[in-house]
Amino acid sequence: MNSYNQVRKLVLAAALLLVTAGCGESPIGRSVFGAIQYSVFGQKDAPITRDLVTNLPYASVAAKIGKGPRSLLILWRKDNAGDLHWVSADGVVLVTRNGRIIKTAGLPENIIDSRMIGTDPISSAQKIVDPPAPLTREIDIDVDHQFGLVMNCKVRNLGERKIRITELDFETILIRERCKSATLNWSFTNYFWVDPADQFVWKSEQHIARTFPPIVIEILKPSGI
Repeated sequence: MNSYNQVRKLVLAAALLLVTAGCGESPIGRSVFGAIQYSVFGQKDAPITRDLVTNLPYASVAAKIGKGPRSLLILWRKDNAGDLHWVSADGVVLVTRNGRIIKTAGLPENIIDSRMIGTDPISSAQKIVDPPAPLTREIDIDVDHQFGLVMNCKVRNLGERKIRITELDFETILIRERCKSATLNWSFTNYFWVDPADQFVWKSEQHIARTFPPIVIEILKPSGI
């Protein structure tokens, strides 16, 4: 789409902004797709400072696959449902809803769509108590054209946690989500660091594919700021 090409130009322009600001090596210039090759062996992150984030004129997130380097994505658009579409310089797209990744594009394995059966407990994180809250999701993935993949999950509140994102500290509640497929040999654990006041997800570690490690996402500049 032409709109994708336009936003890629914006991301590359943001990369130039960070380089000229003294970052040395731009985290935006590192592709999300390319980072997968480093997900096992690791690679040093380029620094992302609070000043750079403040001066960046776009809502933005940092994404890290496994042990790979961080890449920076900017907000492309917010659709009518309130879903946020984040895009990288190499055209990888992550679509989030209340902090949860619901669709992806441009990766070796992608979520075409996902559906929550009932209310997402992440949106009311402070109310999660023992026993773990049940959760059922349906996921469509493009590899092998698998649709309606049922994931049965249990969500538990692990208590208060303080986290640091680009030089700022946040008081959060850590939510653990253990999921297992009813039809595939696939099980995983997700984590969400949630603001107890408004349930905003500041950080998450989410599995979106069976073929590469989870994605860690940190909110650098929220939408609307």
